[in-house]
Amino acid sequence: MVDTGIITEIKRFATHDGPGIRTAVFMKGCPLKCRWCSNPETINLDPQLYFIQKRCKDFGACISVCPEKAISADAKNIILLNREKCTECFLCVENCMNNAFQQIGKEYSTEEIIREIKKDIPFYGNDGGVTLSGGEPLFQHEFSLSILKRCKEEGISTVLDTSGYATREIIEEILKYTGLVLLDIKHMDTEKHRNETGAGNEIILKNAEFIAGKTKIRFSLPLIPGFNDDDKNIEETAKFAVFLKVKFIDINPFHTFGADKYGYLGLSNPYPIYLPSTKEDILRVKNIIEKYGLQTTIGRMM
Repeated sequence: MVDTGIITEIKRFATHDGPGIRTAVFMKGCPLKCRWCSNPETINLDPQLYFIQKRCKDFGACISVCPEKAISADAKNIILLNREKCTECFLCVENCMNNAFQQIGKEYSTEEIIREIKKDIPFYGNDGGVTLSGGEPLFQHEFSLSILKRCKEEGISTVLDTSGYATREIIEEILKYTGLVLLDIKHMDTEKHRNETGAGNEIILKNAEFIAGKTKIRFSLPLIPGFNDDDKNIEETAKFAVFLKVKFIDINPFHTFGADKYGYLGLSNPYPIYLPSTKEDILRVKNIIEKYGLQTTIGRMM
């Protein structure tokens, strides 16, 4: 079993990632390429370089340490990064006094993760615990499994926040150590799902049925205007939940909080093609789902 992996963040006192107060461990790497992704730094498995220009104070130490000469200053002494030359050696990170250069994604061992988790145990109460999120935790399934096993040994409750895009063998093994699954259902139509995420939904829907028969499950609906918020898709999602005896669909309205992250990675901002959900649209979706006897939350506040 793999005992190390790459994570982007350990978020403490999380209240939107499962019941109670939780420690959310965000794994790096995802097999899907959702066009609206608000966490682009979690898609690629490898560590990546953030450059946050507004934090730069133009000290210039980064220029002298860059072996590829990928960092320079213009006539106004503004620091520039040439990502075509950059090999992400992260020497600039080590020499940046203002945290303008950051390494996103670091290797941790299972025991290092568990040590961090244990610091939060006094705050869990009866309902809290650990949530593995991402990215996609099942993309680093052996590392995720190692963490979940250790949590079980420590008597810590666990939640898996997942797209469900993995083999049945991986799902079956990891469910042995998972108390609740928060499963993204992005679209019921496989071609529309493929167009926006890079993959069809056949595996996901089959795994949803399998998971529902094995452990507690809630659907998460990322509500993306113009993609999956039409009445037909919402009706089909609700019917699927009823078929599987799923009781909750958590509605997560589209937001653009991740816009800056694309710039920090040197990527173009995808959000201008999406319009934010209106309160009326969110209420309409909520009413459709609840018509089927399902319970809903907005933003997954449990």
